[in-house]
Amino acid sequence: MMYFTRVMTIVMFGGICFMLIVPTALKQHNEPLAIGIATLFVAYVVTNIVLWRRMKPRA
Repeated sequence: MMYFTRVMTIVMFGGICFMLIVPTALKQHNEPLAIGIATLFVAYVVTNIVLWRRMKPRA
């Protein structure tokens, strides 16, 4: 169940980033904000993957 909640969190964060913030930033011609948000999302996903791999299964 914990994996499902983590995946859903990533999906929701991606939806907020790429369906709301990035299109709004591009519409207002604010490319640095769009690039920053995309970079933040990639860093978030990579961090979650690293933490998943280091997490020990609970006995």
